[in-house]
Amino acid sequence: MSEAFHIAEYNNLKAEILLKMRQVDDSFRFMLIAVAATMTWVVSNYKTFNDGLYVILFFVPLFISVSFTLYLIGLNKSVLWRTAYIRELERRYGDDSHGWESSPQHQRFAAKRTSYATARGLIYALNLLTLLFAGYMLVENTTIVEQVRALARI
Repeated sequence: MSEAFHIAEYNNLKAEILLKMRQVDDSFRFMLIAVAATMTWVVSNYKTFNDGLYVILFFVPLFISVSFTLYLIGLNKSVLWRTAYIRELERRYGDDSHGWESSPQHQRFAAKRTSYATARGLIYALNLLTLLFAGYMLVENTTIVEQVRALARI
């Protein structure tokens, strides 16, 4: 294939990566809003549901959080695949250590990965928070604690 084809492919891949990174940012914001809104709705409305059904509601924020997390993982893997391919194109057709993915500035950023670690930590913290929320609501609003105590006495 011609060099012009690979340059066009390179430019398209860069555009896709930037689009996916915007999707990651937007999805994370939407994830925070959706989880907070769902938690608020559950806290204010769970007593209006039939006995037993409200227990399922306690886990809805966790389901939303985990679903978004899996979606974000997919987006990140897609970005990683594209960046690896771009690095290969830069190695083959570019100058040494010049290019979008292989520049020294990018390599220093990629080596530290502090922003990735921070974002990943926030996502996992939100998942943990929703799990703790579900556990707290379950313990506070059901007879599970009394049932466990009764079983312990047996």
